[in-house]
Amino acid sequence: MLDQKELLEPDRELSSEPLQKEAMRKQIPKHVYFLIALAMVMTSFASILIRYAGIEIIRIDENLIPADASVIAFWRLLFATVGMFLGAVFTRNLKEFKKVALKRDMPLLTLSGLALAIHFATWNLSLQMTNVASSITIVYLMPLFALLLSVIFLKDKVSWKQALVVALTVIGAITVGLSDLLTEGLGNFYGDLFALAGGISGAIYFVIGRKKRERLDIFSYATIVYGICTIFLLAYILANPVIRPLIISGLSWQHFMLFLLLAIGPSCLGHTLYNYSLGFVRAPVITVTALGEMFGATLLAVLFFIEIPHWSAFIGMTFVAVGIVVTVILEKKSLKEHLSKKKKISE
Repeated sequence: MLDQKELLEPDRELSSEPLQKEAMRKQIPKHVYFLIALAMVMTSFASILIRYAGIEIIRIDENLIPADASVIAFWRLLFATVGMFLGAVFTRNLKEFKKVALKRDMPLLTLSGLALAIHFATWNLSLQMTNVASSITIVYLMPLFALLLSVIFLKDKVSWKQALVVALTVIGAITVGLSDLLTEGLGNFYGDLFALAGGISGAIYFVIGRKKRERLDIFSYATIVYGICTIFLLAYILANPVIRPLIISGLSWQHFMLFLLLAIGPSCLGHTLYNYSLGFVRAPVITVTALGEMFGATLLAVLFFIEIPHWSAFIGMTFVAVGIVVTVILEKKSLKEHLSKKKKISE
């Protein structure tokens, strides 16, 4: 059973990374905003690549068989784990793995890996059952869940303005999701439910990441969590007699190229940049900002699959866009006020 005290107690040892120490002394570094924007671009391609590896594989070759959702997740995370470990090797940060304490860190890192495995498996399945706009919008109800988890477990304080903005983004996300009902009826209902499961598990993953990124290097953190996630996915596949043969059978070089692209772009660049940013800003901010992926993915779906959302979806997206901008502004203002008060107290 998870010890909740570990979630509530602040880490005594902060990361030795210079940028994180600087962030504690001053405001959020400007490069963090650039990295968050880059992460949004990278992750916007995730749903497109997942679709191509799945039901849209026939667009590449009509003789190819769609890969199972959990198989797509497994190979993506396996390649991503290798990529992050190589990143640690090339940056000479292997020593950072020594900071990972078996009793102190591994329970939460294991939970984070499990949450990430559920997130990818359920969201991948959702993308095979409903349209991209609905799936990605519902999965990014993560801000609501991340906010609740951060307040309950991390004792984060949220102003009424921040809560209002998060509510606005959630309303926008729900509006986009409901637009699916206007065009497809209840046919995509199960796909929407899987997306919701992906949103809840994704929020757990981000909140734990916020806690552990205070003291763990990005490469050690991501390598371990991605590796644990891969193990959980493999265990699920091997335990399922229907999916077990599909882990390799029927897969072509085109499949593996798509898996590799998913690992390099959305995971090694996109998700890792989000994890890096967690060392500077709170989990709800990252998850709200990540909603920008909704716009990119929807536009890409129009371009690649001629999948045009209902007009009401764009109203919801407008709400989300406003929420993204205002959330970042409020977080920056809140941090400045906090540091200003801290400085006065020290004086």
